[in-house]
Amino acid sequence: MTTLSTQGFSAEARYISRASTDGRRRLLESTVIGTESVRDELGEVWEECRNENWDSYGAKGVSSDALRNAYCFLEALPLGCPAPSISGEPDGALTFEWHRDHRHTLSVSIDGDENLYFAALLGPMKSHGSDIFFGDIPEMILDLIGRVSIA
Repeated sequence: MTTLSTQGFSAEARYISRASTDGRRRLLESTVIGTESVRDELGEVWEECRNENWDSYGAKGVSSDALRNAYCFLEALPLGCPAPSISGEPDGALTFEWHRDHRHTLSVSIDGDENLYFAALLGPMKSHGSDIFFGDIPEMILDLIGRVSIA
């Protein structure tokens, strides 16, 4: 959905694809959008969690594959999406969290094998599940982000 690609093979199609990708990169790096700080947070969390036993309770280290998948997940978020907070999990996954209040929260974890696990609390409703991350964020997760973020 948010991945900018083309089905064309012509020079024009490659130009349009490159221009779109460059434009998206510039927007993401701008201070208005502000995702640069989220990418920095992702790197900082990985540095803290990449070694075994990083939590002093036997946690698995977060692999470089999990970091790559988390970075791709972050890049696949639509422009204007609220920034998540990021943390490491004892099972070696990285987690993105969106939190409005104690009754509206979403947690999405991604591991080194491209597995997505999510759990949401939306007032009285609970939702959870898993999916595979193929580069596009599943519609259900995008919907949950929107529902948690709307005040």
